[in-house]
Amino acid sequence: MDKKIVNLAIDLHGHLAPGIALGLRMSEIALVRMNTKKGDKYLIGISETARCLADAMQAATGCTLGHGSAFVEDYGKLALTLGDARTKKGVRVALKGEANKHSTLMNKWMMRLGKLFHEEEEELGIQLLDMDEKHFLIQEVEINRDQKFEKTGIATCKECGELLPESLTEIKGNEIYCKPCTGAAYYRLLKIS
Repeated sequence: MDKKIVNLAIDLHGHLAPGIALGLRMSEIALVRMNTKKGDKYLIGISETARCLADAMQAATGCTLGHGSAFVEDYGKLALTLGDARTKKGVRVALKGEANKHSTLMNKWMMRLGKLFHEEEEELGIQLLDMDEKHFLIQEVEINRDQKFEKTGIATCKECGELLPESLTEIKGNEIYCKPCTGAAYYRLLKIS
């Protein structure tokens, strides 16, 4: 594993959590199987957990939320998929259930048998960076994702006056609104400054 990528993932996440190391290893396996490398402009990454794996995948592949090439499908699984936006062909890498037999620390972490101490996380992280492929389920898949590059025109919300892409508007009557102004916001407005 390239030290620069490991360090980037650690900087992004804050420490070498087991999930970071696992996501780096999974990404490495998928990149090799796809015969591509970090930064390929057609690469799409999908993490099946919203936790550490997603950070590691971004660091290892160059697929990011900002590029519209990283996605989270939070199934709560220790798995990720890399795919090609043009061909829709991809490789899904998941941790096998019996991987908990890899080590005592792995079992403790995977089965949530207790919180790992910082030193244990580091030790397990180092183990996971080189984990043998036999502990992974590696599948060729077809993905149903595209890179998200917004190309529609810009509209103005009738209610708040904010600008947004036309494709993300809501139409009520003949008026254009943003999702938050139709009640579909992730936040509740308390005060305007």
